[in-house]
Amino acid sequence: MSELSLPLAEAADRLLSQRCDSRLVSAADAGQWPQALWQAVEELGPGQLLASEAEGGAGGDWVDACALLERAAARCAPLPIAQTLLAGWLRSRVGLAPAAGPAAVAFTTAPLDALRTAGRADLTEADGPVVPWAEQASHVALLGADDAGTAQLLWLPRACVHVLAVAGGTWPAARVGSTGIPLHEAAGASPTQAWCIALPGLSLAEVRARAALLSAAQIAGALGQLLEMTVTYTSERVQFGRSIGQFQAVQHQLAQLAEEAAVARVAVQAAAATEDPRWFVAAAAAAKVRAGEAAGLGTRIAHQLHGAIGITAEHTLHLYSRRLREWRDEHGSETFWARALVQAIRQGGERSAWQAVVACTAR
Repeated sequence: MSELSLPLAEAADRLLSQRCDSRLVSAADAGQWPQALWQAVEELGPGQLLASEAEGGAGGDWVDACALLERAAARCAPLPIAQTLLAGWLRSRVGLAPAAGPAAVAFTTAPLDALRTAGRADLTEADGPVVPWAEQASHVALLGADDAGTAQLLWLPRACVHVLAVAGGTWPAARVGSTGIPLHEAAGASPTQAWCIALPGLSLAEVRARAALLSAAQIAGALGQLLEMTVTYTSERVQFGRSIGQFQAVQHQLAQLAEEAAVARVAVQAAAATEDPRWFVAAAAAAKVRAGEAAGLGTRIAHQLHGAIGITAEHTLHLYSRRLREWRDEHGSETFWARALVQAIRQGGERSAWQAVVACTAR
């Protein structure tokens, strides 16, 4: 953890508490891009946070990034903050300064190494990926892998991308393509030029794990707010002459919700603090699995305790439950990451999960 975490999280909380209310979130869900809110959030430097100081970044770490995202998710901020964080880190990995504006990031099965060899970006409807925030972003980062599993990054300014189809979901997404876009050298490319580059020493599995960790951090932040909302509601809702929060059965459920929120946050913090690259994928996989499980159980408890009011559009609970569902599946479900966890443990040379935990702690 760097010294940025606490002041950054507090600044984000102050800003979003003043500017991001349920009406703005609902308007964004209906398709209205909150430009003024993005401009205010951009002052916090999400694109610079994970970039090294040598490339003009803040030199923050993944604990800092997760702290920022937890606060943003607690306010349901309808912005591609996680994507912009990841894009800034990717640019830093190839020695480039952070780019201005919001970023959209997606994984693709398109043969990026072949596009790089050909020197042109041609993405058709058959291989063009669905990209969240594609229409609102200033640039789109697409990630793939070569035959050896090494990550490949295709960087496309928004002007180089056309929308093939609009996809549904809690936040805007679109299937994108590109036709005959020349690919330049990354080091000398202007902000309006596209480029494609291999990321030496970085596997696509690790990049996906880092993206999944950011999704897990948002789950943790939203669950914390879900707990606060539910405690408040059960304290105010009166039945049989007293608040329902005084009933033991309700207290048991609140305790379980608090447990799930806490476990998700601890799992995210542990993964974010994992510095050994040999164990990062395993730690991030465990965090995504546990946060996903917590999202399912926590949402169910919150809706049970809110009752009918929780499913109305007038109440803010649905803003969180819909996002939690999306973040739970984003970049892979619990099943996907449970398998990735087992594979990472095996590749680490440990014969059991417990041996992996002991080995990781010892290192």
